[in-house]
Amino acid sequence: KYIRRNSDGALFALIYLSAGEVKRYSATHSLLVSAICCMAARDVLKWPAKEQVLICEAALTMNLGMTDLQDRLAQQAEPLSPLQRQQVDSHPQKSCDMLRQRGVTQADWLEAVLHHHTRVPGPLEGRSTGQRMARMIQRADMFAAQLAPRAGRQPTAPSTAMQATFFDENRKVDAAGSALIKAVGIYPPGTFVRLANNEIGVVVRRSANTTAPRVAVVISRSGTPTAEHAMRDTSMAEFRVVASVPHRNIRVVINLAKFLPLTGFVPLSRLG
Repeated sequence: KYIRRNSDGALFALIYLSAGEVKRYSATHSLLVSAICCMAARDVLKWPAKEQVLICEAALTMNLGMTDLQDRLAQQAEPLSPLQRQQVDSHPQKSCDMLRQRGVTQADWLEAVLHHHTRVPGPLEGRSTGQRMARMIQRADMFAAQLAPRAGRQPTAPSTAMQATFFDENRKVDAAGSALIKAVGIYPPGTFVRLANNEIGVVVRRSANTTAPRVAVVISRSGTPTAEHAMRDTSMAEFRVVASVPHRNIRVVINLAKFLPLTGFVPLSRLG
């Protein structure tokens, strides 16, 4: 419900947290994948309401079979052990088995979870509902995984991860990836960017132009943190986005309670 009321706020919180969260990686990751799949299904692909709900449920439960392992791997610097590799490879089936044990019988939901790591490029048309959802989740999963830090590597900037999602395994425009980018933008909320005037800001709202979001300034042109976060319309030449800035390079602490109102925040108490 919150994603429907304030998609920008949900993205802002989840993308910002994904860039720094490792202890609860599995939960944050699944929430982000679910959010962007829901938005693409609703706003771009115009799927029926039932399918919008199903893809959210499938994304939230795709890693049910390896939740604890996924959290440990986020903090593990060494390569996967043979046992860990086996657990990762078998988790889609295990997740399906656990869902069935909990009473899930919806075939499309189960099919999407079972095949969410299957790489089948090409159009979404002509696939079963479950297979269409699986492809959407696979591409969103790949995008979200690149955002998260690991003990052995730094996260990828959201804009870079999103651009990589745009092309499929054959280096052609990917139907699912394209829908995801149209839904959340090249610079989604929660992304840090450098502007043409040399200010650094954080994206707080998307716009009709996927490359020109609304930005709140966090670092001035002189390199000092700003007390008041001026809003910039990046469709204007003087404020255009010239580069994304890695989360690790930002020394400003983002207070979500302070920034969420800039996204069009709707308090949880008013959601009913």
